[in-house]
Amino acid sequence: MSEPDVRIVEVLMRDGLQTMVHEAGWHVPTTEEKIGIIGKIADAGVSEIEVTGFVHPKVIPMLADADEVMRSLPIRDGVVYRALVPNLRGAQRAIEAGCTKLSALIVASETYSKKNSNMSIEENVEEIRLIAELAAARGVSMDVGMGICFLCPYEGPVPESRILDLISTFYGFGVREVSIADSVGMSNPRIVGQRVKAITTRFPEIVLGVHLHERTGMALANVVAAWENGATSFESCLGGYGGGIAMPVSVLGMGNVPTEDVIHLFREMGVETGVSLEAIRNLSTEVGSLLGVPSVAKVSQFGTFEEFNAMAQQYR
Repeated sequence: MSEPDVRIVEVLMRDGLQTMVHEAGWHVPTTEEKIGIIGKIADAGVSEIEVTGFVHPKVIPMLADADEVMRSLPIRDGVVYRALVPNLRGAQRAIEAGCTKLSALIVASETYSKKNSNMSIEENVEEIRLIAELAAARGVSMDVGMGICFLCPYEGPVPESRILDLISTFYGFGVREVSIADSVGMSNPRIVGQRVKAITTRFPEIVLGVHLHERTGMALANVVAAWENGATSFESCLGGYGGGIAMPVSVLGMGNVPTEDVIHLFREMGVETGVSLEAIRNLSTEVGSLLGVPSVAKVSQFGTFEEFNAMAQQYR
């Protein structure tokens, strides 16, 4: 298989599972089940997996076993196990558990930041500075995930200048990988393309990722817009689960763009991901049965062009 053109980052085990704080009736995977799913995600060819988040267990009880999950994962060549760390204490816990890639978190809205993490943006930036220092001192890599980068449910459209200024600050901390998120799933290809282009033009050395949610049917179009304007890392979730913690509206229908749809999209475009669509679809079905919530991915429901064409031969 040729070298991938893009990197797929699977976020089911953190962003997908945290959605359970909003919903009843889901099965919360055991630690053993989580480890098994992570192994199958890696088997499918996904090179980076966000395996957990080192957050307070009272806030997101589904991630209370973060230390045990991280310590139990076997080292695999070519696979990066990443963990969300919302603050310095979380980063310290992650490193103590053997994590080799930290994903710091910030949102580009003052109001949302206060509701989500009880920090101002300025306080959050200081935490990221401390995390960057710790990561450098301990020899682990890190990125910064930036939420609410397009539209805030409390403040409205987020200025592009705010995103660029924050990335400039993180660049000064030594950060060379950033992901921007459409946390409410309400953006569109024009805005996503413009914002990604502005970032890749100003910071060509940065590896830019996007983390897209779905609410209006434009998430896959936004993937294409981001790819065409220089983004090379795409965060997605098996089955399309996920949603913001501090939203003032229901997160139903606001899940992450489904991994299987993203893989299918890039395959049809001739863009190599290094991930097996068949394995991801099979795993998505398995995960949906385990959680008790089926996948919303289109390719899981309706199949591929080739499959449909083969089926339709009987009518010709």
